[in-house]
Amino acid sequence: MFDALLKRFGAFRRDTHPGGVRPVEMPRSEAVLTASDAEQPWMDLQALMAIESLELRVQRLVQGIYRGQHRSARRGYSAEFSEYRPYSPGDDLRHLDWRRLARTDRPYLRQYEEESDWGCLVLLDLSGSMGYGSLSHTKADYARTLAGTLGVYLHNQGDPVGLLRLSKDSGDAIPIGRSSKQLSRWWSLLAADPAGRDSSLAQAFETVPVLLKRPGLVVVISDFLSAPQAWAAPLKQLRAARHEVVFFEVLDPHELEFPFDGDTQFQDLETLRQLDVDASRARTDYLERFNAHRKRVADECEEQSVLFIPAHTHTPLEPILRQAISGIGRRGARSSTGQGGPAS
Repeated sequence: MFDALLKRFGAFRRDTHPGGVRPVEMPRSEAVLTASDAEQPWMDLQALMAIESLELRVQRLVQGIYRGQHRSARRGYSAEFSEYRPYSPGDDLRHLDWRRLARTDRPYLRQYEEESDWGCLVLLDLSGSMGYGSLSHTKADYARTLAGTLGVYLHNQGDPVGLLRLSKDSGDAIPIGRSSKQLSRWWSLLAADPAGRDSSLAQAFETVPVLLKRPGLVVVISDFLSAPQAWAAPLKQLRAARHEVVFFEVLDPHELEFPFDGDTQFQDLETLRQLDVDASRARTDYLERFNAHRKRVADECEEQSVLFIPAHTHTPLEPILRQAISGIGRRGARSSTGQGGPAS
């Protein structure tokens, strides 16, 4: 009954006076700093300044997003000693610890941690459903600001970052890189209006290895209103390739609460189909279906060891980014001991 309403909606309240339809009111909020044009960065300066101080505390834990010098989960032979492991026939004797052999009469090899860059690719959903907003900003505004703030933060840490936009022009991408010029190209890509019928997460996940050739960080910013079974398999392939993946679930409070009453007209923002509904009678069914869908997304993330972070548009960005950095740090620490992620 509510397929269009469940997936993506713009809500309009029918007035009793002639003239008919008016948008639901949008109360003011200071959660998001938006850009007035393509030249002005989409970022929350206050949140950016607050999370800059996390660098030294998290740097000791995380494999991946600080200063461009990161210990890889791949074991190799480079400058920094990591641990010993027993010798196996065929191992390179150049790395045998002869002193330990003399003391214990058992052969051990010295292992080292390989220093590597841990690039980050941001996947930003700008499909039509992201154009909904009951506040002073839409889901797209919030998602743009989250992407821009995170991108600048990673860039300031010296890390290579890239952006892939998911919309009707899906495939628009800025390759991973470190240069300031490369990052400045983000703003015009972020400024695009939400459009398109499907964010095509499955296609985006299949594109990631082309843009991120070594294990790195994949950040997905979306409302995740597509069925998980459509993208679960390519996501599993990303995790098998040892990419860390973070989902930011961007939803509007009205999607979460459904605070509508009486006869209300809903419009699918991706197909423009309109649906007249008695909202009071529909509320229970809608909330059951919507929450069941969100649980399926969260369960898929848990099964595949993906960090899932609700990023609802009435919430300031700073605590959301702090939660992300802390969560990535803990996962990086587990990965460095061989405990993180599914086996490839």
